[in-house]
Amino acid sequence: MLYAFWSLFIAVHTWLFYEESLGLNGLIFSMVLVSFLTWYHQLQTQRIWWLGAGGHLISALAVFWHGDFTSSLMYYLSSLVVAGLMYSPKGSLPVLLLNGLLGSIGSALVASVPVLWADMRKSLAELPFVSGITSSKAYLYVAPATVSVLFYLLYYSANPDFFLDISFPDFELNFKLAGYVFVGVIITAPFFFPWGLAGLVECDKDKVDVLKRYKSQNKGSKAMGLAYENLQGRAMFGMLNLLISIFLVFNMLQVFIPQMVRNHSNHSQQVHQGFETLMISIVIAILLMMYYFRGNQNFYSGRARLIRMAMVWILLNGLLALFTCYKNMLYVDLYGLTYKRIWVFIGIVLTAIGLLFTFYKIQNLKTNWYLLRRNAWTLYFVLALYGIADWDRVIVWYNVNFAEELDMAYITSLGTTTLPYLTDRLADNDPRIEVYRKRIDEKVLSLQLTRSSWQSQTLDDVWLRQKLVR
Repeated sequence: MLYAFWSLFIAVHTWLFYEESLGLNGLIFSMVLVSFLTWYHQLQTQRIWWLGAGGHLISALAVFWHGDFTSSLMYYLSSLVVAGLMYSPKGSLPVLLLNGLLGSIGSALVASVPVLWADMRKSLAELPFVSGITSSKAYLYVAPATVSVLFYLLYYSANPDFFLDISFPDFELNFKLAGYVFVGVIITAPFFFPWGLAGLVECDKDKVDVLKRYKSQNKGSKAMGLAYENLQGRAMFGMLNLLISIFLVFNMLQVFIPQMVRNHSNHSQQVHQGFETLMISIVIAILLMMYYFRGNQNFYSGRARLIRMAMVWILLNGLLALFTCYKNMLYVDLYGLTYKRIWVFIGIVLTAIGLLFTFYKIQNLKTNWYLLRRNAWTLYFVLALYGIADWDRVIVWYNVNFAEELDMAYITSLGTTTLPYLTDRLADNDPRIEVYRKRIDEKVLSLQLTRSSWQSQTLDDVWLRQKLVR
């Protein structure tokens, strides 16, 4: 039965994707695949399954909407996560991704061979004309059949007109299609014959989310070690809190007292340097808290002061994130949106979520693995949702309407979905855009608005045809 389902999905995969680009076909295939796997493996109540499958369906919607490189890349990555879930339905995201990758490059196909061989032997044995033939009966007819064939050849040599003419229709093998079918066999194999690193999965299962206290035989030395580590952590966070407080106050004073700015680098450089500093600072902050709040330190009687100082460190890093966001907003108001500036906002949101998870970990005695797992799934969904938005159109709309300085060279270098808005502005005789009329008209004329078939269709294609084809 599983072999039959697999064969059907190979046929559907070939029908939808052969000589086509990603579009509506991706959404259809993903919806059918997720529905089938949920039903066949009874995964309706598996929370991790719905996390992985949900992110994949969001990515499938993104490729149907836009079909661009970013959404397509996330679609393939999320497909690997779904494949990994077939082998370990409760695994961590990095483990799922690795097992899905290994299964999708041929390992699952190799693992399927014994299963397919057993299935084929069982199916053949159930056929009426095969089930009644035992090995002894088969051997009984081998010699007569062989001798009969030899005598036929002998008679044919004596009289060439004694020839059994069996005509076969002309057939030419399409090697390109055959190769794509084989690729489909490899790609779909891990969904039906999962394969992965068993040792890695077992190791992942052993890493629990809730901390446990481990008793030591030498209690005195252990207590001294915890006390020393606690004192060291308090000194560490105390110095870091003081340093980041001074840094924050100094940066805020520079905003209100321009005379304090001695290094007159451009605004862009300041924002990106501040963002890089924020990223490094928060990564180090999380690593330090992972170190000082591991194991039995969480059950040490004198941990309260260390927790308070760590919470202050989290709060100050959150304020640094807000300040960096504020500086980025000032930069956007002045020069408009770009992809780099959008990613600064997304990075700030991710770091804020990472700090919240760190706060929750410390307060609720969670392990470092809990923190890594939650942050990995957060990144997974942020990347999946990122592909839904048409950032080119967002950038053009914002910059034309709100930016004090308009960089038209950058705007005209963006994707084709910006053209309807730009042509509308040309129709309104916007003087800032009029200079670039020729370049915009050339992009419209060179635009390919037809797809080879409905499989590759995207919502952007339909929208562009409605807006630009007269």
